[in-house]
Amino acid sequence: MKLKDIIKTLVLAGGVLLLTPAAADIPASSEAKHPDSSEDVSSIRQKELDMLREKYRLAYPKASEKEIETARIQLQLHQLKRVNESEVTGKNLLKNGTVSQQEARKLGSMARALAAAAVQEKQCVQQLNLFLDYLFTQNVIEGIPAFRYSNYSDVRNVPADFLSALPVCDRQRKMRLIAAVQHLVEAEKMYLSAEKIREQVNSDYIYNVTPHLFVCALHNPDNKLAARDLSAFSHFLSACTQYSPSGQDVLKPDGTGFHHNSHYNGYMYAYKTWVEYMGKLKGTSFRIKKDAYQRMRKAIVSLYLMAVRSDSDKNRIFGNSMAGRHPFYGTEVAFSQDLFETLIEVGGDIDGVPYDPELASWYNYFYKTKKYADAPEVNADGYYQFNFSPAGVYRKDNWVAVMRCPTTVFWGGEIYSRQNRFGRYQSHGTLEVLYEGGLVPSGYPADKEKKDGGWDWNMMPGSTTVHYTDWKDMMPGGNDTDRFDQKSSTTNFSGALAWKDCGLFAAAFDQDDRWGNPRFRATNLKFCKSTFAIDGMLFSLGTGIEAQGEYPDDYITATNLFQAVTSKGYRTLTVNGKDFPQGHETAIGPEECVWMVTPVTTGYYIPRNHDKLVIKYIEQETPSVNGIAAESGKETVAKAYLEHGVKPEEADYQFMVVPAATPERMKDIAGKQEQGHLFKVMAERDSLHVIKHCPTSTIAYAFFAPASGLSYGTVCASGTELLVMERKDKNGNGLELALCNPNLRPEMLRKNYWESRPTPMAIELKGKWKLKPDKKVSGLTIGQNERGNTILKAKLAEGNPIYVSLIKL
Repeated sequence: MKLKDIIKTLVLAGGVLLLTPAAADIPASSEAKHPDSSEDVSSIRQKELDMLREKYRLAYPKASEKEIETARIQLQLHQLKRVNESEVTGKNLLKNGTVSQQEARKLGSMARALAAAAVQEKQCVQQLNLFLDYLFTQNVIEGIPAFRYSNYSDVRNVPADFLSALPVCDRQRKMRLIAAVQHLVEAEKMYLSAEKIREQVNSDYIYNVTPHLFVCALHNPDNKLAARDLSAFSHFLSACTQYSPSGQDVLKPDGTGFHHNSHYNGYMYAYKTWVEYMGKLKGTSFRIKKDAYQRMRKAIVSLYLMAVRSDSDKNRIFGNSMAGRHPFYGTEVAFSQDLFETLIEVGGDIDGVPYDPELASWYNYFYKTKKYADAPEVNADGYYQFNFSPAGVYRKDNWVAVMRCPTTVFWGGEIYSRQNRFGRYQSHGTLEVLYEGGLVPSGYPADKEKKDGGWDWNMMPGSTTVHYTDWKDMMPGGNDTDRFDQKSSTTNFSGALAWKDCGLFAAAFDQDDRWGNPRFRATNLKFCKSTFAIDGMLFSLGTGIEAQGEYPDDYITATNLFQAVTSKGYRTLTVNGKDFPQGHETAIGPEECVWMVTPVTTGYYIPRNHDKLVIKYIEQETPSVNGIAAESGKETVAKAYLEHGVKPEEADYQFMVVPAATPERMKDIAGKQEQGHLFKVMAERDSLHVIKHCPTSTIAYAFFAPASGLSYGTVCASGTELLVMERKDKNGNGLELALCNPNLRPEMLRKNYWESRPTPMAIELKGKWKLKPDKKVSGLTIGQNERGNTILKAKLAEGNPIYVSLIKL
C-alpha cells in the first residue's frame, strides 16, 4: 500500500490523526523490526527519543517582514472560512487533484512566513492554524506531485518550509503536518524490504530527502510512531549501503560510488548527508547495522584512495578522468574531515569502543596527522584497482597516478548542455599524475574565471585520441547543447589488477561516436594499451592504434604524453638534460631516445623507434568548458605527444612515466633503461602485452584475447582475456600469481540495466606446481595436462582478483 493510500485511511480519533500499524504495509521480509504503534515504547527508547529531541531540537522558523506581509495578503486572497476545529474551506487549490510546483513553493513559503510570525506574536498563531487546517482539509500537500530528486531546490526547500512550522504547532497539527510531508517525500520507502531498497537506491534522494525523513520521524509527538519511524529510518540508511546492481546508484563492491549509471565521485557528496545522519543515530538502539557501516567505511576510504593527501579538506583532488561533466574544478573530494571523524565514532559506537581504530588509521594517513594516537600506523603507498570505474590508482609519497578507460556500460566523459562540451577524451586510456597541493602543482587549469579555457581538449595525459582542429566538430552535434556519454562501442575489457607493491592496468577500446543518434563524425578510433606500475615507475604500451573515416586530413591520431599549464614555480621543461625554451616547439624522429621532466616534475622516457615525438612550450587559446559560444581563454602550457599520423593502421608506442622526478634522477633512470636494467618488453602485439620488471623479475601479462605457446615466464597460456602478474622466489621453487579479469561481461536486460557474468578462467603454467598448504583459494582447482604442465581454473567475477601461492612438485 502506498503512503498516499495510507493517509486516506487515517482514523480521526479525538481530532488526532493516527496511522494504524497495519497500514504501514511493512513487508514480512523486511529487515526492519519496528515497534508496533499499538505497543508501548520501552523506557530505553523513550529516553533515547527524549535525548535525541533535545539534541536535535527544531529550529524556530525565520522569514523577512516582506515575506510575512506577502503571506498575510495571500491568506486573505484564499477566502478562508473555518467550519469546525479541524476543517477550513476556501479557494480550491487542487486542479485535477494536484498542485503545481510553483504553487507548492508559494504555499511552503507561506507556511514558513506565517509560522515565523506566530513565533513573534501569539495572536498570529490563529492565522497559521487557519492556513494549515485549510491545507489539511483539501489534502493540498498530498496533492503536490512527487519531486524529481535531482530538483535540488524544491525537494530540499519545499518540505523544509512546511516542516518549519512544527515548533509552533499543537500536537494535532504536528501529526497532520508530518503525515502530509511524509507522503510528499515518499517516506514509505523506509518501510520497504532491504532487497527492494537495493533496487531503488538513489543518491539524490539520500542527499536531499534524508533530513526530512529524520525530522518527521524524530519529532512526531506520538512516541510509538516516532520510535517506529526512526527504526525504519535507520533500516533505510543501512539498506541503502547494499551493493546495487548494474549501473544503479550508489555503492559497488570495489568501493566506487555511482550516479548517472556510472562511477561518479562528483555526486558522492551524497555521502555527506548519509554519514551525518548515521552520526545522529549513534549512541542509541537506532544505530545503523555493522555491515552497513563496513560498506560505508570502504566507500569513504576508496574515495580518499583515489585522491592526493592533504592536511585539510582543501586541494584533495582526484583524477580529471573521474570528474564527470565538471572537468578540473569538479575533482575535489566532497567529504569533510569532520564527517570522517563522525564516521570513525559511528564505527566505535557499533563495537562499543571510543572509535574504530581501522578507520582512524586511514584518517591519520589521509590527513597527515596523529589525532588518533593509538590507531595503528598505515602506509597506503601501493596500487589499487577499481574495476567498476574502471580505473587503476597507484600511490606513492606525495603523488597519485590514475589510469582509466571506458567500456560499453561505463562512460568516460559526460557532456551536458554548456557543460564539459569538449570532454569526450576525458578518459581515453588516460594516465594522469596528480600531486599534493591541488590543480596547480598537477599542471591542470586552476583559474575558475577562464572555465578551463586555454586547455587543449585533445590532450588528456596518457590518452590516445584523434586531434580536432575544428572545435565545433569536437562537440556532440556540433553545438553547445547536445548531450553525450562517451563509451566504447563493443569492448568491455578495461580495468586493473592490484598486487602487493605493483599493479597492471589494461584496456581494449573502440570509440563509440553515437549516443542514440550519431553525435560525431566517426573516426573509428581503436587501441589496446597497458600500464605496468612498480617501484615508483609506470611503463606503458600501446598497440593496434587505428583511426579511419571521412574526416579532415589534418586530424592526426596521437598518444598524448602530457600537458601541463605552467605557473609561478612550475615553469621549467627539461628535454634530454636541457631547458626547453618557452615559445618553442620541435619534433624528434625515431632514431633518438628521449627523456623529459615536465614543469610539474613528472618524468617521461621514450625509447628509440618511436613515432614522431612532438614537444611544445607555447601559449595557446582554446574555448572554455561551456562551448565555442562562450569566451575563450589563454594558457601557457608544456605538452608532448607521439604522432601516429593521419588515419593510421596498427600504430604502437612505448613510454615510461616517473612521477616526482628531477633531471638528475631521470637521466639515471633513462640510462638504466637503455642498458636493459629496468623494464623489458617481451611481447607487444594486439592480443598480448608482456612486460618484465628486471630488478624483481616480476612479469605482467595483459591478455586481450586467448593466447598459447608462450615462453616469457611460467605462464604458458590463457583461455580468455586476462590480467596476470607472476613472480618466482629466489630459488625458483615458489611461484606467486595475481589474476583478474576486469571484464564484467555485462548482459543487458533493459536500458541502463545489466547484470555482470563471471569469466571461467583457465591458465597453463610451465611445469608441475601445487598450492601451498596454508594458501588455499576458494573456487580454484589445480591439475596437470598431458604436457606435464599445471592448469589452474576458477571463475572470476565482478573484476575481483585472486592471489595464488604455489610450490614445485
